Amino acid sequence: MDFTFTDDQLALREVTREFLAKHGEPARRTALAEPGGFDRALWRRLTGELGLAGLAVPERFGGAGAGLLEIAIVVEELGASLLPMPYLPSALAAALLAELADGESAAPAARPAAASAAEFAAEQLPGLADGTLIGALACAEVAAGQPPGVRLDAGGRLHGTTAHVLGGDVADVLLVAAATSDGVAPGGARRDAPGVAPDGVRRDAPGVAPDGARRDAPGVALYGVRRDAPGLAVSTPPPLDPTRPQALITFTGTPAVPLAADERRAVELLWTALAVESAGAARRCLTDTVDHLRTRTQFGRPLGSFQALKHRCADLAAEIESAVSTAYYAVWAAAESPRESAVVAPLAKAHCADVFFHAAAESIQLHGGIGFTWEHDAHLYLKRAKSTQLLYGSPSYLRRVVGRRALILD
Repeated sequence: MDFTFTDDQLALREVTREFLAKHGEPARRTALAEPGGFDRALWRRLTGELGLAGLAVPERFGGAGAGLLEIAIVVEELGASLLPMPYLPSALAAALLAELADGESAAPAARPAAASAAEFAAEQLPGLADGTLIGALACAEVAAGQPPGVRLDAGGRLHGTTAHVLGGDVADVLLVAAATSDGVAPGGARRDAPGVAPDGVRRDAPGVAPDGARRDAPGVALYGVRRDAPGLAVSTPPPLDPTRPQALITFTGTPAVPLAADERRAVELLWTALAVESAGAARRCLTDTVDHLRTRTQFGRPLGSFQALKHRCADLAAEIESAVSTAYYAVWAAAESPRESAVVAPLAKAHCADVFFHAAAESIQLHGGIGFTWEHDAHLYLKRAKSTQLLYGSPSYLRRVVGRRALILD
């Protein structure tokens, strides 16, 4: 395990940071003035000029052929700037489809589903790579330990509603977690087989998975859906965080393509990406707070010279460093060790989201009166932090997941 960034990765971070320094604040102001607004011109620059949308997409589909670590670097910088763009869900959707693009890697029983998944992936990946298409993951209920709000009927069509879809208001390609009626996932394996855990580890208690869910319930799997498919309706309820809309999507007999993929992989990638984003945002909260304390004076001295405030910032710095380390460990596990990712991903999301919320709350306090104003960005970070804490599983739920899975993998 090597956490040292290469020269190319450092250059990627620098280019992304410079772009966001120029465009981040105007985009945040626009999001406040027009909730749910989406600057497509800025998206085209982010994905076309910088080529960030296709980092994990193979070169044969027009991508960079990089990996999850490169996506994490960009997501961390985007988290620091709160840029209101659907990069995180779109990049993860592209990464998942890239993993499915090679249908030959599937087991024999899963070949038919893998072939259709590979065909669907090959059709979407070029557009996702150049930013002309936007992807999203619709699996919030599964990530929070609840039954899917969407089910698949015997005719291969989706019915139901799923909420909290990041980027769903502008997405062209959706990867949807849906319950199957027969307990069989697209790969051909029974999802209600006694003692089979998500990572293939045997469990002594029949029919119980590491997250505590009964495995004799209907199976859950991912399905691919195009935005222009019939029977699909999208609405955008008012969000807590104005810089990141969350869509409510309803399916009424919507045709879908079965993807030979495990919905848990999608959930773990979302947890990992949110952990990295939270670490980047928390670091930005501390940086802005320290800058304020250095320049604001009281009693003829900079606020930062008072020992009590120094201690609070030092404590935050230690917490944030632990969050950054945890987040990038989760990135490594997602890329190199899916077995570890089953435990590390929920742990990283829970820990990093908590650290982010603490950093955002402390930032408001340490900024004094200006930290409570609408004109300052501090409240935006607090709203993002609270929404991230609650999104895709609360910290308490995720820690229960960690405990159960860690016991099985021990």
